[in-house]
Amino acid sequence: MSVSGLFNRRVRGFRVVEVAGVGILLTLFTSVYLAKTFAGRELQEISKIEQQIDDEAVRKRLLEAEVAHLEQPRRIEQLAMMMQLKPIAPDHEITEDALIDVARRRELPRAPISASPVGPEDLAADGPEALPDDASLPPPPPPPPPPQAPGAPR
Repeated sequence: MSVSGLFNRRVRGFRVVEVAGVGILLTLFTSVYLAKTFAGRELQEISKIEQQIDDEAVRKRLLEAEVAHLEQPRRIEQLAMMMQLKPIAPDHEITEDALIDVARRRELPRAPISASPVGPEDLAADGPEALPDDASLPPPPPPPPPPQAPGAPR
C-alpha cells in the first residue's frame, strides 16, 4: 500500500485521513480544555495562599505592635513599682566566670529524700478548690499614686 493509497482509502464513506484529523482535533480540544481547567484551579489556590500570606502579615504587624507596647520601659517601670520590686543589690550580682565557684560552694543534701506513696485523696487535697461558674476574680488592686518630688506641693 502506498501513501497515496492511504489518503484515498475510505472507511464507511469517510477517508482515513479525515477520520484521523477529526480524532487529532478532538484530542487537542480536550487537552486544551483540561489544561485551562487545571490552571484555573491552581490560580484559585494561589490566590487563597496569597490571601493567607496577607492575613499573616497583618497578624504579624499586630503582634509586633503589641510587643512594642508591652516592652515600653515606662510600662515596665510602673509594673515594677506596683509589685514593689527593687533593683538587685550589688552584692547579689556575679560574673559568669564566678558561677562555677557558687555552684561548688552550695551545700548538697546530706541524706537522700525518700518518697512516700501518695494516695488519690492526698493529691486532691493539694489541688485548688473548684469555683462555681459564676464566680468572678477579685478586682486588681488600684495602682499606687505616683511618687512626688520632695519640694512639690501636696
